[in-house]
Amino acid sequence: MQWHLYRNNEQSGPFGDMEFFQMGREGKISSTDYVWNSTLTDWIPADQVEDLLGQPADTLPKAQSGSAKEQILQELVAYSDSGPFKISRGSDTDLMISNEVVDSSWFSGKKKVTYAAQLLLKEEEKTAYYWEMLKETSSGLSFSAGFQKKKIRGVEVFQQAREKGFSPTGEPVYDYQFDYGSLRDAFKQLLQSRGWKFKVVLARGKTTY
Repeated sequence: MQWHLYRNNEQSGPFGDMEFFQMGREGKISSTDYVWNSTLTDWIPADQVEDLLGQPADTLPKAQSGSAKEQILQELVAYSDSGPFKISRGSDTDLMISNEVVDSSWFSGKKKVTYAAQLLLKEEEKTAYYWEMLKETSSGLSFSAGFQKKKIRGVEVFQQAREKGFSPTGEPVYDYQFDYGSLRDAFKQLLQSRGWKFKVVLARGKTTY
């Protein structure tokens, strides 16, 4: 998300999320300044942006606090513009994330690997729940070598996977490296900067309405 600042009759920016909120924490943005990003229809006072000036959520005007979730979701959906992930609003969850990692076929078989994830924001807990899965389907003959890192009881349920596949004749038929954590870490960073907790869960049901 790119932010713009208007103070002392001068406009500056754009600033990335991390830089912008750091400016707020350092006192470089005051309550009399105005800010804007692409999710807003007009400039708003800086003190209406949650956590920008260090104020807790319960001190914000009620209307602004209620719209904080929607604003965050719009910012997270915008991440699909800069990466391989498809991010969209869901019918039984807040966000659905997907990516086709590999889809390859050869004379003796085929292989498909897809990544899927869901995100649910619970306002009453101010907690984001994230579920993810890497699904693999294959058939026929092939030989492969690779690795996959994961932690079941740690914060990182998955981290990254890499695999190379060869046909029975030794011909390379697929080669991929996929970092599970890249988008998840970006989500976590943005949410925590707004004062939300971020939890990775093993059960998909934890991220549905």
